[in-house]
Amino acid sequence: MRIIKRIGILLLALIALALIIAAFMPKHFAYERSTSINAPKEVVFNIVNDLKSQETWGPWQKQDPTIKNTYNEVASGVGQKTSWTSEKSGNGSQSIVESTPSSNVKYKIEFEGQGGGDAEYKLEDDQNGGTEATWAFSYDVGYPFNLMAAMWGGTMNKMLDDGLAGLKEMAEKKAAETPATSKYEVRTMDFPGHVYIGIREQTTQEEVMKSSFFSDRFGKIMTLLKKSKIEQVGSPSGVYYIWDTEKKTTDMAVAIPVGSQTAVAGGEIKTFQVPASKAVGVDYYGPYADFAAAHQAIGEYLKANGLKEKAPVIEEYVTDPMTEKDSTKWLTKIIYLIESN
Repeated sequence: MRIIKRIGILLLALIALALIIAAFMPKHFAYERSTSINAPKEVVFNIVNDLKSQETWGPWQKQDPTIKNTYNEVASGVGQKTSWTSEKSGNGSQSIVESTPSSNVKYKIEFEGQGGGDAEYKLEDDQNGGTEATWAFSYDVGYPFNLMAAMWGGTMNKMLDDGLAGLKEMAEKKAAETPATSKYEVRTMDFPGHVYIGIREQTTQEEVMKSSFFSDRFGKIMTLLKKSKIEQVGSPSGVYYIWDTEKKTTDMAVAIPVGSQTAVAGGEIKTFQVPASKAVGVDYYGPYADFAAAHQAIGEYLKANGLKEKAPVIEEYVTDPMTEKDSTKWLTKIIYLIESN
């Protein structure tokens, strides 16, 4: 009996000691691991910007084959969400809450009945022309379970390393499959649809290429938006209905997305709508005069995948040249709407 009593006292002492230690342990835990990937940032970004791709490169599916994922209707980027069920790992959900092209993607993760955490992929150019990818994960654990969480460091780091290894394999394979003639990663997407205020006209391609063409028209549109107190909800755009390479003419609109189809008294300035649609696109970085190769890459992708484009083609001019003087950093999102199967 004395031995049992002593064991009981010892156990109580150990529990008390553990509780005391837990009181001084952190409740916030953060982990971060990095790897070098021999692939452009655009390729890596398009992978981590799509939750469905995690079924291929993520570490969880390999560790727990009972995981079953369901996805919402958002194809990629902010708003995309997956929910999972598992016989071994429990249930939960993950959603993309922030996405900066070719730079970083942030996720919010919820573990059913166990709280949540935050994850982020940060992408930078490495010294060898590839991508330095960093995966960060953080979460909070309440007292006294924070003592157990403090022992999970090795497991968490291994999970991040395994995931990065899978991402590296997938990205390098995709980069190797990209045609040598094209450095652009074409991605599928859901174009959400926009109401625009703009100036539509039929003109020559030579006229469109003049530096004053867009600046003059955007100036008129912005003046009207401010005067009418109409909210701008997206990037200034070129909306191309026809681009005739033989006649060297175009039917296009210089336009800005707005919140609703509001009647405007602007003479040549009108409102019009481009409905939501399936689409493919490229994130192009560089001066406006060098778009041709990016458009060609999309054309090759459409042909290779048996897809048919429909009007209009949209160029979203995300970077303001007035604030960013380095033209190599100008981001233009080139979007081709496609016919549904």
